Amino acid sequence: MELQRASKYYLVGILAAMAVLPILCHARCNYKAVFNFGDSTSDTGGIHYAFPFNELSENYPYGESFFGKPTGRYGDGRLSIDFFAKGLGLPFLSPYLQSVGSNFGGGANFAAAGATARDEDSFIAPVSLSVQINQFKVFKQQVLASIGAHGPAAYLPSAEAFKQSGIYTIEIGGNDFSYGYMQLNLTTAQLKQTILPKVAISVAGAAQALYNEGARNIMVRDLPPQGCGPFWLTFFPHASNDFDPYGCSISFNDAARYYNTLLRAQLSTLRQQLKDANIIYLNTYDIIYDFFANPSKYGFTATTRSCCGAGGVYNDAVWCGKTSKVNGTKMQAVACSNPSSAVSWDGVHWTDEANKLLTQQIFSGKYFEPSFPLASFCDLQPL
Repeated sequence: MELQRASKYYLVGILAAMAVLPILCHARCNYKAVFNFGDSTSDTGGIHYAFPFNELSENYPYGESFFGKPTGRYGDGRLSIDFFAKGLGLPFLSPYLQSVGSNFGGGANFAAAGATARDEDSFIAPVSLSVQINQFKVFKQQVLASIGAHGPAAYLPSAEAFKQSGIYTIEIGGNDFSYGYMQLNLTTAQLKQTILPKVAISVAGAAQALYNEGARNIMVRDLPPQGCGPFWLTFFPHASNDFDPYGCSISFNDAARYYNTLLRAQLSTLRQQLKDANIIYLNTYDIIYDFFANPSKYGFTATTRSCCGAGGVYNDAVWCGKTSKVNGTKMQAVACSNPSSAVSWDGVHWTDEANKLLTQQIFSGKYFEPSFPLASFCDLQPL
């Protein structure tokens, strides 16, 4: 009897283990780390650690929807880079400058709000793309030195993560546009002929620099449709015939598409030169533009209006979390009651929900140029 009972429990144990096995196998991913470079669209707190108590993202209601508090992210919750890491089964990326509580086992984030692709365009924060690349070089040197002296550590990326098992992502360029529009008072036509070709060259140059450091999987995101953003619609002049059927500025979106064409060309040239690397252009423009063209498909009811803001046609005359006068009336910019129904959080940055949907579309594989079978290298996790 005891033998039969023991055999029964043994069989139950085996079946339980078999039930768990697919879950364990599902976590397979060839990519063990992500190294990100960019601006506020992917900054998970870097600018806070560089210049503390100087950023709007350090204050409520930033972070309210997911974290329940500000985390230095420009949004109500997670950014697309957070969802990207989650999908690969990695933890959220710690900012490079975070000295306490950081975990670099799954990579590191060098992005900083206000960063520009070109050093010359820097006017918000002195953490341009070239500075971030240099920070990465130092980080890599220190990690490899630590591994050499003490062996691998769970809180640091492996040596191989800097090569084939790492993904390098770049998401930058929007502030270079702002520099041209706001500091130089350029028109969209002037911007196309002066700054934008140089921005595309700078971004491709950063990809080349990362390749020189061992990167073999580099994803470069294009620019989204700026002309649909409440900030651009509020603070930049538009002719009455400069609007598409979805309320977006035709001329500002055309400038973004023009830059994306230049970026495609630069990365194509680089791809021909670096035959042993995956140089991927990531088309986020089409994904995000569809949020504005077909909002009901995604559950959005607010497109060209900020969720967090106050005043004006686009609810963006007062920046999120601030108080200011609009036409003589004092207004406080607060968050809308349902951020998940809005595309734009604060006029420039996307909501947690929009970032989630954006990343889901990225993981569909349809927006990689050239085709990149990410799902065949990783069992992508639910977002």
